[in-house]
Amino acid sequence: MPPRRRLETELLACGALLLFATLCVYSYTRKSATYDEPLHLAHGFNALASGDYRLDPGHPPFARVLAALPLLAGKVVGVDAAAIDSASPASWAPPLQNSVAHRFLYVDNDADRLLYRARFMSVLLGIVLGGLIFLWARECLGPAPAIAAVLFFALEPNLLAHFGLVTTDASLACFVFGAIYFLWRTCRRASVANTAGFTVFFVLSMLTKFSALLLAPLVVVFVCDAVFRRRSLTIARACVIAVVLAACTWGSIWAAYGFRHAPSRNEPWTFRYNADPRVAEAAPVVSAAVGWIDHHHLLPNAFSQGLLITHALSQSRNAFLAGDYSKTGWWSFFPVAIGIKTPITLLVLSVAALVLWRLAKSEADRVAAAFIAAPIVLFLGFAVVSRINIGLRHVLMIYPFLIMMAAFSVRAALSSRGGGGRIALATLSLLWIFEFGAVYPHPLAFFNTFVGGPARGAEYLVDSNLDWGQDLKELKAWMVSHNVDEISLAYFGTADPRYYGIQCIYLPGSPPFIPAESQRAPRLPGYVAVSATLMSGAYVDERRRDFYKPLLALTPAASIGHSINVYWVESRWW
Repeated sequence: MPPRRRLETELLACGALLLFATLCVYSYTRKSATYDEPLHLAHGFNALASGDYRLDPGHPPFARVLAALPLLAGKVVGVDAAAIDSASPASWAPPLQNSVAHRFLYVDNDADRLLYRARFMSVLLGIVLGGLIFLWARECLGPAPAIAAVLFFALEPNLLAHFGLVTTDASLACFVFGAIYFLWRTCRRASVANTAGFTVFFVLSMLTKFSALLLAPLVVVFVCDAVFRRRSLTIARACVIAVVLAACTWGSIWAAYGFRHAPSRNEPWTFRYNADPRVAEAAPVVSAAVGWIDHHHLLPNAFSQGLLITHALSQSRNAFLAGDYSKTGWWSFFPVAIGIKTPITLLVLSVAALVLWRLAKSEADRVAAAFIAAPIVLFLGFAVVSRINIGLRHVLMIYPFLIMMAAFSVRAALSSRGGGGRIALATLSLLWIFEFGAVYPHPLAFFNTFVGGPARGAEYLVDSNLDWGQDLKELKAWMVSHNVDEISLAYFGTADPRYYGIQCIYLPGSPPFIPAESQRAPRLPGYVAVSATLMSGAYVDERRRDFYKPLLALTPAASIGHSINVYWVESRWW
């Protein structure tokens, strides 16, 4: 490629990444904390500032520590460690965890000041991911498809939504994609740079979320294929890579937990989930293995026990899909979620890529296709058979690979004879822009036009697919613009309405930091605001579902960010 064209291509890619960052920042500054963010951020800061990993062992610490890094530059009141010390490990559960996190973010500190800094670290990881997509697409497809790929990334609403939050899902998507990209390069040419890149991203994946363990069998398959079928790697070099990868992963896990087995400097305070009969019953094999590992101090206590409790809790979890309820989920949950929460253009171009790969004559295309398709099959296949059906975010790591598939279709459209391919591509691009524009700046609530867009989303999915507690700011803005001084509120989230100046009566089903005795009937006539997740009845019993069900027959006075419906109610409905 001529140097001038290369420079123009890189400048266009940088422009697309700047667009992505701008869209992310503008969107997240309009949003209150989502359900999991206070706990993620409090744990990250506690680990970073105090070397204490007890608050929430449900994830390895790297992404959360990275998010908390900018907080060290300001005056931040630390997590109340005394509350953890005074609790026994056996009783340390989500209600207590969320209480400590709530105090850290909304009582002792300025929540938005902390959130904005932490969320920007996630945006930076998004820029890294966008850059990797561009590099891989340019390397195997050419400059024009690479520019299309990075533009698709910038306007993909699911990625945009989660890269503006302090969570682990988007971070994992970045690290998994980076690991597979550099694995592809390593299997073609095992240089020091390629191997180092692969090792770094693989290790970061393992330090971000336990589901990254699925990468291990994928690596084995691709390395064996490179050694025994394609002969692009020698056995000796593959063995060296395996030893280096295993040593770096094991050493990095210990480093991430401060080279200490106990999760804090309070040595006697350690997790012992494997001693809980309920955990042993839910996950007998993993429980026994973790007990042996923990007994021999082969891994940090918070890592091994965190893996166990995460696995045990995933065996049964309340779920909602198109009006149905379940504790063990449905095999169709994630296929349906992908089908209705992915831009139609991305779906069409991804399906077209499958056809193109089937017809591909180039060995390079077939190899690249395998590296792109395998993570999708693996992570989606695991999600389909799992019992945790909460949100599309659990398969967010497949979206960069779907974008790569779409880039293959872009190359075919641009190189097709006549103008049909380009016209089709232009039409699909306009459709993508239209769908994105219809939901922005509320990308978390994205649903495609197959199901009627975000206005119909709550009929199919809730929780982190639509209503994750992110719209208290929007609700307050609506109250100000409509001169509403007080509202009756049933809110799904952990952000504190009082922090945003919302004067309200807390209805049944309010956040966990609102005592049950403080929750009461609404003041009528008046405005009643109810989160879509509570309206769906996803996480409540039948009595609570019946309490809010009559509101479904009313026409909302307003829909706040597509996640909170506001009703004017004259008289008692229950």
